[in-house]
Amino acid sequence: MHGPYEYFSWAERINRLYCERHGYEYVISREEPRGDRHICWHKIPAISGELHDCDYLLYLDADAVFYSHELKIENELIPELQGKSILMAQDCVSESLRWSQGLPNSGVILLKTGRIAVDFMADWDHVSEIDEETRWRWPPEQLALWRHVMPKYGNDIRVVVDYYIVQGLLGQYIRHFCLCSDAKRTQNMKTIHDRLKIKQKTNWPQSRSGSENHERYPEDKSSTISLGRT
Repeated sequence: MHGPYEYFSWAERINRLYCERHGYEYVISREEPRGDRHICWHKIPAISGELHDCDYLLYLDADAVFYSHELKIENELIPELQGKSILMAQDCVSESLRWSQGLPNSGVILLKTGRIAVDFMADWDHVSEIDEETRWRWPPEQLALWRHVMPKYGNDIRVVVDYYIVQGLLGQYIRHFCLCSDAKRTQNMKTIHDRLKIKQKTNWPQSRSGSENHERYPEDKSSTISLGRT
């Protein structure tokens, strides 16, 4: 996402609280995206730039947040890889919005760092250079993923059929408010944030001192991408 959207700040607060609670590093990229392809493409170089000093990297679109702060990546998502290197949920938002069943939605991505993940992201990023239609036709980077990357890396990707585990409007772990209005995203995230702050005051342990949590905020940038690592 790119621009001064109000829900960005709510997503950041929610996801930062989650990462602080569990000791994960939280990174936001606000780098200027390329102007010759859709803004959705920017997630790919942003992810690639962080695949260097972690065992696993969890990417969330700016309109996705951790709904449950009780659940942990290593317990809920890493086992779902089942020996694969990349995990995504199928392209469904709810039971009434099942767009591309069996094909992945790129709003939430878990990667096991290594050569496969690095090559996967590099090949995905290159598609816009060889298939110009994917630069702008909706959904741009997902279209590139489906057309060109899945055939090559199909054995390395696990697409979770039970999408609500990983994402979706009613996701029980991560909620992805895709195709909602900006006002609706802000409203939903504020409600989640207020609920979590109440729980934090009564139930949450203190954050560990000396943790590795930190963020990077390049000046004068506005593209927001959340990366959670373990």
